[in-house]
Amino acid sequence: MSSGGSRKALRREWSPYAEYGRQGRLFPTFGRVDAVLVVLLLLGACFFLWRSETIAAYRWSWPELADFLVRRTPGGYEPGLLIRGLIVTLRLGVWSMALALLIGGVLGALSAGQRGVAALPIQLFVNSVRNIPPLVLLFLLYFFAGNLLPVSDMEQALRSMPPFVRDAVAWGFAPEGQLDRMVAAVLTLGVYEGAYVTEIVRGGIEGVPHGQWEASAALGFSRPQQLRLVIFPQAVRAILPPLVGQVITTFKDSALASLISLPDLTFQALEVMAISRMTFEVWISAGAIYLLLGVLCARYGRWLETRETWKA
Repeated sequence: MSSGGSRKALRREWSPYAEYGRQGRLFPTFGRVDAVLVVLLLLGACFFLWRSETIAAYRWSWPELADFLVRRTPGGYEPGLLIRGLIVTLRLGVWSMALALLIGGVLGALSAGQRGVAALPIQLFVNSVRNIPPLVLLFLLYFFAGNLLPVSDMEQALRSMPPFVRDAVAWGFAPEGQLDRMVAAVLTLGVYEGAYVTEIVRGGIEGVPHGQWEASAALGFSRPQQLRLVIFPQAVRAILPPLVGQVITTFKDSALASLISLPDLTFQALEVMAISRMTFEVWISAGAIYLLLGVLCARYGRWLETRETWKA
């Protein structure tokens, strides 16, 4: 082999992506298959536009949609209805996933390795929640939160707080008048997704070889120490891929909150469609925003999977 070929082989051998390939990058290299898919998507979009204009006589109004994304006012630029809906969707998704991780992490760790009667309570919770339609669960928890939880007392207490506290709650969670709907939506998605996260965590922990439990027990570790210091760092590698998929599902399922009048992206898209009659433009834009959220979550999850922290 020539010296030039040897140097190229050596560079490939020591390349930081030699082991993980394109997965080591946040955005992988654009390949031939990607190009073919993009061309097919563009052809499909052109065909859809042609059919809508010639058959349905639909007049596209994309410039008018810009006012519902970013609105210009005398004081500057403000977010339009769709962007405000996106902000609510992000809040709902983040808080719901935080609750789901709390529920799933605790229950998954408790149920790992359990069999028989010891595993029955958690399995009953998981199977019950997963077999109830999320819309039914949303209505159940919405009326439960409205009648049994002190949401109205929370709103009254919030009104008596200093303005900066009210602004912080409105920015980070929900403004006054929307607390009951946000609480119901977060509880619904948190409990529903938490049932799936429970199984993800349990499966990841049980996938760690039993010898790791025995070795850590021989070192005198308690069960919480075993989970925290030995088992969970190894289980993360198996937990991350399905957990990222569950995060994406959480953002998609958040559209159900529009049915209880929480002004998320789907609810605001309905409002914009009713105001402007721009049916296709509104729903194509809303779908593109949800798609972008999913792609960003997937890429970030792929980047986390390739970090050396989880490969030790």
